[in-house]
Amino acid sequence: MVKIKAEQQCPCNINKLYRQCCEPYHLEQKIPATAELLMRSRYSAYARQKWDYIQQTWHSSTRPSADSFDDVTTKWIELIIKNTSTSKNNPDEAFVEFIAKYKTANGKAEKMQEVSRFVKEDGHWYYIDGVVS
Repeated sequence: MVKIKAEQQCPCNINKLYRQCCEPYHLEQKIPATAELLMRSRYSAYARQKWDYIQQTWHSSTRPSADSFDDVTTKWIELIIKNTSTSKNNPDEAFVEFIAKYKTANGKAEKMQEVSRFVKEDGHWYYIDGVVS
């Protein structure tokens, strides 16, 4: 396996170049086909401070205001996908459990674990909400 330089590697942790992985989603050249791909592209958007993409992929029923997206102090380190599943009653609802590792402004290492809920509307997946554990 070829090691990719950190500045070129996609933050979503698939070991691909950013330009071949999440950048096409951020540039609206591709649409994530699954909730997991949307989760990965959203994580990469946080890591690369692509606030417009975060807002666009957040479902309108739960989307925060645009001025909520300005955290430039958090350094996102690693994304670990633990589990993905689809709702038994609705194939257009999916869940992604993940761990996100990051450093705060003071350099303290932290992690958050969440089960995120996604919904598919008009061929697009959207983040609805999540339960942090």
